[in-house]
Amino acid sequence: MLPFIFSLPTDITMNPIPTDISWKRRLITTSAWFALAILMPASLPLTLPLALLWGLVARDHFSAARALIFLSYFFVLECTGLLFALVHWLRFHLLGLSPQAYERANRRVQRWWSRGLFWTALKLFGARISVKGLDHLDNPHPAVILCRHASTLDTMLPLGIASSPRIFAYVIKSELLADPALDYVAQRIPNVFVNRGTNNPEAEVQKILALARDHRDTFSLVLYPEGTRFSPAKRQRLLDKFAASPDKADLLATARALTHTLPPLRDGALKLVEHAADKDLVFIAHRGIDRVGSMAELFTGALTHAHLEVNIWRIPAAQVPRDPELIAPFILEHWQRINDFVAAAQTHPTTA
Repeated sequence: MLPFIFSLPTDITMNPIPTDISWKRRLITTSAWFALAILMPASLPLTLPLALLWGLVARDHFSAARALIFLSYFFVLECTGLLFALVHWLRFHLLGLSPQAYERANRRVQRWWSRGLFWTALKLFGARISVKGLDHLDNPHPAVILCRHASTLDTMLPLGIASSPRIFAYVIKSELLADPALDYVAQRIPNVFVNRGTNNPEAEVQKILALARDHRDTFSLVLYPEGTRFSPAKRQRLLDKFAASPDKADLLATARALTHTLPPLRDGALKLVEHAADKDLVFIAHRGIDRVGSMAELFTGALTHAHLEVNIWRIPAAQVPRDPELIAPFILEHWQRINDFVAAAQTHPTTA
């Protein structure tokens, strides 16, 4: 019954950005998520003792058991969020909830969901977090936020650590529409889902610029300018690609200099900084969770007793160059600082 309710033929979005609504996709993903929200907790009496036994043998701080509990929590939390989303949808259609109140309600669901996943993951796996420069993120002046991307967990970092409710608009890869919680809620409020590897990259850039023009005085835009999670293998593939093209000598030199990050020079990020002249620029560096590349990595202990260190700084809008020739060198200067922050942990690893 629930998947049918969620497949109602219309949806209301306060987001002026083109949406990607597929009811066939939603029917499949919503049904799967509710099935897993039942099956995962129900199977714990069988799977959890086996995981605990494995933890005793492997002496890995019971990482597999922690992962099973977290995945059960994940699907239950997601489906609870979907029910909240349905309630707000019904309130909007049947009770005359105003469009502004509808957007605020969906933002609260987004924040509750993100913070629930982020903080529960840290607590359940015994991980700790240190944040330097949180005041730069809490600053109410809207900004373009450029965050390092090396883990599934860092996608929740800005909403997770912000001290008070903030209005964030995200640039998200379209593959994440497979998560129904994002599919429903994130498309009802100003966010944009971009298609990587498209034959029409300019159209994706225009989506991002349209996001910058919407409510431009009220919210901050969150971007992961590397375009994908960093890994040594991805860095090497990029080096090989640039080395094979004589006209990419500058990009090759940049990629070589960044030993622990990927170049943050995607067109969407560069254009966004150019056209968002009223916004500050915020950089978020982090280290300590690089091995959490996917949910599967949780079973191997990638997050168990980890120490997530975050460093944030802000550049006032008046000090950010908007000349296209100057933007890339400016961002690279600060991205090198992020790279050095990560590299320092490799040289002098912190202990949990």
